[in-house]
Amino acid sequence: MNKKELWTRVISGVIIGPIVVFSYLTYPTLLGLVTTIVMLASFELIELFTSDVKNSFIKLLLTFIVGTSSLIYGFSLEAEYRGILPFESEGIFFLAFVASVFSIMLLVKEITHTKRFIESSALSIIYVSFFLSNFYLIHLNYGPGMAILALTAVWAYDAGAYFFGLSFGKHKLSPHFSPKKSWEGLLGGIFFTFAYIFIFDSIGVFFGSIQKITLLQTLIFALMVGFFDTIGDLTESIIKRYYNVKDSGEILPGHGGMLDRIDGLLIVTPMWYFLLRILWI
Repeated sequence: MNKKELWTRVISGVIIGPIVVFSYLTYPTLLGLVTTIVMLASFELIELFTSDVKNSFIKLLLTFIVGTSSLIYGFSLEAEYRGILPFESEGIFFLAFVASVFSIMLLVKEITHTKRFIESSALSIIYVSFFLSNFYLIHLNYGPGMAILALTAVWAYDAGAYFFGLSFGKHKLSPHFSPKKSWEGLLGGIFFTFAYIFIFDSIGVFFGSIQKITLLQTLIFALMVGFFDTIGDLTESIIKRYYNVKDSGEILPGHGGMLDRIDGLLIVTPMWYFLLRILWI
């Protein structure tokens, strides 16, 4: 990455970052943000799978279904927590899959196209919509402070891994799927994440906006972020390499597509919630 690309990435991050963080402060704005991100990322994923198909209507329809599944799930969780929903909220994603397949059967006739639309929409519902919607569970159960920490800890890891890898990276982590990643970047990112979580939690506890996280729990979270963020990044790298593209899109200056920006977050978010439950925080 040259200096111009680096400065473009930094400037766009400085502009977009505070807007994203601010949206996490209230549940309604979080619903709107996550739904928007899900729609953008799922459209990119569907387009990757079906770039040679000229049926824009079905692509937009599937994107709408996937995005709506996240929005309805968010409202359903609130209703479930209030005891007025007669079923588990996760059933929304099953209904979204059925709606997607039914739409594809009606609007797509070519069997190879049908297969790829079903694959991409199903992957979008689970991998993008359901995984990212775990922020709702974090927000509802642990408050906006913990949701913001989950988000920004991934940013901290990405920044730490990038700069440590750039400065000290010699041993390739995954030469076949992501040649630029190094073990030095992974370890540096984990160290940076540990320090960030410790500082964020100390300030959050002081202001009473977040639950106390012990040093051992901080280490566990930092290790988890490093491992699962890397898995998320490599997952998207494999998909992009298969389709021979550099970025999933061009919506974010300096960052590529939305899917490029959230690939690690998609895998870290569910695991962050699992850890909160497992560690009884």
